[in-house]
Amino acid sequence: RRALRSTTIHRRRNNDVTARAGLSALKDDLRVVDFYELLGVGEDADVKQIKRAYYDLAMYCHPDKSGQEGHNLCVMLNEAYAILKDPDSRDLYNAELSQQREDDQDGFTGTEYSKWTTKKAKPGETRAVFVDEFTCIGCKQCVWAAPATFRMDDDHGRSRVFAQWLNTEDDIDIAISSCPVDCIHWVEREQLPYLEHVTRFIEKVSVGITQNGAGKQSVRDPFDAASSFQKFRERKLEARRVNLEAQRKNREWAAEREAEEDEANRGVKREGKGPSFRQRKAYRAAADKVKEKWTENTGVAFSKYRRRRAADTGATIPFERSLVVTSKGTRLKVPAKAR
Repeated sequence: RRALRSTTIHRRRNNDVTARAGLSALKDDLRVVDFYELLGVGEDADVKQIKRAYYDLAMYCHPDKSGQEGHNLCVMLNEAYAILKDPDSRDLYNAELSQQREDDQDGFTGTEYSKWTTKKAKPGETRAVFVDEFTCIGCKQCVWAAPATFRMDDDHGRSRVFAQWLNTEDDIDIAISSCPVDCIHWVEREQLPYLEHVTRFIEKVSVGITQNGAGKQSVRDPFDAASSFQKFRERKLEARRVNLEAQRKNREWAAEREAEEDEANRGVKREGKGPSFRQRKAYRAAADKVKEKWTENTGVAFSKYRRRRAADTGATIPFERSLVVTSKGTRLKVPAKAR
């Protein structure tokens, strides 16, 4: 999601676009596709399972089998596999998907609630009309001027936009001009999801109660409320991204440390240094000393006696490990069979 720079606070009628309280328009704010559901795998699936599911589906959407109709599915499958096979991209995607699920629980879909049509709009039109239902007094002037665009909310007795551009721009301008409380505004289409969300889901009281002075609206300016709601969502998403970035750096650091240790261990083996080599060298030196002492004191070659002992006893432990070197003047007695 890419946020545009906030514009100056102002509010005008007719062809001017209302942008207030730093409410920025988000481009490409579309719903995140659930790639796990698309591939038919669980969210804890490993790379092998994802790869297998990807290739199974890719066979069916291949142009040779499904023609041009399978092209869009193949594009989406390629994107899903490219994201899910990379740990860092997958973490960011999981954060986006989790954010969308939280939004769904809050009722926020990321799309406008009023129907978007281009029936009577100019080519490339990006403006939309919005009704501040917190200010509306239910006079129905807009409904009479542009009945296809505006309709009344029966629950609260206020007007709201049913669909965009079902009336001409002149009819909509007349509806805006006829509003006695100035509650209808031109806005950019990208602002509608936030504006219409806070308008519909923040508690309101009916027009009759408000006019009798028995109740007060919880929101005075929907543009401020929409801006706060947008910033709240962005802060949550940014916090998740920072956390994921920290986890990624920790993984990279751990991988670098492991690679350095492996390289150091390989270098130890190449150079003939390190604890394991020193231990083997010390053992060979002690064993050679034992063999020399044995031959010197018994007069029998150690290798000869070792072969005979192994044949007689079936011993599996090297004989030199059970020997203790005595003083130089001591002569050991060797069994006659060993001679």
